[in-house]
Amino acid sequence: MGLNLLFIVSGTLITGAANSLLTKFQDNQCVRNCSFNNNNLQEGTKPEYFNQPGIQTLQMFLGELLIYFVYLIYRYNKIKNNQIESNNNEISWYSNLKLAIPAICDLSCTTLLNIGLIYIPVSIYQMTRGSVVLFVAIFSTIFLKRKISNFKWLSLIFVTLGVCIVGLSGSSKSGGEEGQKDIKMIIFGICLVIGATSLQGIQFVVEENILEKNPIIPLQLVYIEGLFGSLILISLMILLNFIFKFKLTQEEFLNSPFNLYESFYQLISNKIILGTSFLIMLSISSFNYFGLSITHQVSATARSTIDTCRTLLVWLIALIIGWESFKFLQLIGFIILVFGTLCFNDVITVEQFNWLPNWLKENDKISNLEDEESRNLIDEEIEERLIGK
Repeated sequence: MGLNLLFIVSGTLITGAANSLLTKFQDNQCVRNCSFNNNNLQEGTKPEYFNQPGIQTLQMFLGELLIYFVYLIYRYNKIKNNQIESNNNEISWYSNLKLAIPAICDLSCTTLLNIGLIYIPVSIYQMTRGSVVLFVAIFSTIFLKRKISNFKWLSLIFVTLGVCIVGLSGSSKSGGEEGQKDIKMIIFGICLVIGATSLQGIQFVVEENILEKNPIIPLQLVYIEGLFGSLILISLMILLNFIFKFKLTQEEFLNSPFNLYESFYQLISNKIILGTSFLIMLSISSFNYFGLSITHQVSATARSTIDTCRTLLVWLIALIIGWESFKFLQLIGFIILVFGTLCFNDVITVEQFNWLPNWLKENDKISNLEDEESRNLIDEEIEERLIGK
């Protein structure tokens, strides 16, 4: 059991970090004018890189769709061991169109994340995504009528402060007109990532609502979202290709990410990009499986703690391979962000701070009991239906 848990935790860390690092690696791949020389810069000869957020979002959905094969193995084993009936009434692909809602949120979120990643360092991208707990808390309060204690609201203030400091560290470049332009694009990228995490918060709340009210396995939720997302995205890519083909000039359309032919040509013609695409799909499907298994075998809190370690791993690798330079301000922001996240997820509890005023403690126990009851309902559903006992 110990070795199995170690394997799952390691798999979550490695595949989770690989998702962000491989996507950034793709962004750094040159696809045109790659023989550019700084000594003889000419107009129009600047190298162009693989900036195709639509293709990268499709990779993610296809990776989620691969979970279907894991689900088939799970279902076969359950039927073989007489643990479920072969004709049980689990939700089908077509019986609940509500599953398209989190898929649309996921599509929009991932596309914005991929665009934002083009403009900002991968570690800041990963850290800024930590703001998702803030949006999940807000949307859970509004739509699921959850009560959050004063202490957890305070922890969310720390999360917000940490994200702001991390963003400030990323926009602290200086030096001339080009430097000012870089700062604007970094701020733009950070805003895109924060906007994406707000959509991700909606997605998580909708998914939780679906799991509470429908007889659906979390594995099934993942691959059905992958199916809906792939179909919606491919349809949008085809539609936007024809719209922008007539709205843009020939030269503008050639360099546009809406040019479907050029997007797939860049993907297929570059062996490095094509190879990393398959790795990303495999990594995403594995990450979903490992993540669900972590929730099953330990707890959702443990998964959030491991996710914090994943962020640190992404940052360390980016520093080691020379993509980024160390910034003390970023470290401070990351520490504050992690502290707020751990407090919100009950890894650090209010009882550990005896000096806190009573108004921070008074509704914490009641809130925790209510949260625990609601979490147990979902955890029981997951425990009954997840892979691998």
